[in-house]
Amino acid sequence: MFVVLLSVQMGYFVSVVPLLRRAGRQCIEQLRPLLHSSEPTQDDLIVRFSTTRPLVLPLAAVAGAILAVGLQEAQFSRFSAWLGDPDAALGEMFTVLMAWTTWSIGLSAVVVVISDVSAMRRLGLSYVTIDLLRIEQLAAFSRYGLHLAGAVVGLMVLWSVILVLITSLIGSTMTERTGYVGIVMVVTYICLSITVFIYPQLGIRERVRSEKARLNEQLTSLLPTSHQTVEWARVDPQRLAALLSTKADIQSVSEWPTGELTRLRLAFYLLVPLLSWSAAALVEELVSRLLS
Repeated sequence: MFVVLLSVQMGYFVSVVPLLRRAGRQCIEQLRPLLHSSEPTQDDLIVRFSTTRPLVLPLAAVAGAILAVGLQEAQFSRFSAWLGDPDAALGEMFTVLMAWTTWSIGLSAVVVVISDVSAMRRLGLSYVTIDLLRIEQLAAFSRYGLHLAGAVVGLMVLWSVILVLITSLIGSTMTERTGYVGIVMVVTYICLSITVFIYPQLGIRERVRSEKARLNEQLTSLLPTSHQTVEWARVDPQRLAALLSTKADIQSVSEWPTGELTRLRLAFYLLVPLLSWSAAALVEELVSRLLS
């Protein structure tokens, strides 16, 4: 059963990187009309999303080995048991190797996704042309962040199910400590989901903010002073109204390129960790009572 659970985790990590890379490529395709720079750095940021195969990084493999050995010993005293019964080592070695592979692939996926998110932030910060009157063109950044939040929520649900199965196998029951661990996990995953949703948009938000400040300064310079306003209203009221209306439109533009539907989907995603952990705790309690 442990091998099956590890295989499921490994399959999730292997599949999530290509899906997020495709989401990044879709984001770039939607932003393509706004990318006019000829710098090689922009091309490098775009090309990285064309590779969708999962990667195993050497340092991640080393860190995965350390984590696998440490957690196996801390949870099951596996290596201490091997010293007392060397014949059991061969049979359980496959489980340890699977844990090592799972951690290596998982850490590699995390590193790759973090670098992709940083690339998306840099793309918005330096290479996207901003048109505040067509701010909806930048919604691709929020959709990409929503895919990232969905991947984090999916991992939370997967680990909730795995925790139920593991505790059922070892005959454990719900305790107060387990409840606290669940609360910490839920809060952690909610915060992580919000972080991965926001971070790719930080670059474009800074650009939108600076563009709003620049245009507001220009519009302010075109407006009359306070003692000239009455004269303008009498001589050229249409121009005064147009300037004031444009200034108001610019100021009302949201600095976050996030639509209402995207915000609603994010709110739903944030409910999933809480619901998944509550459901996992309920199932765990029911299974423990049936077994007892």
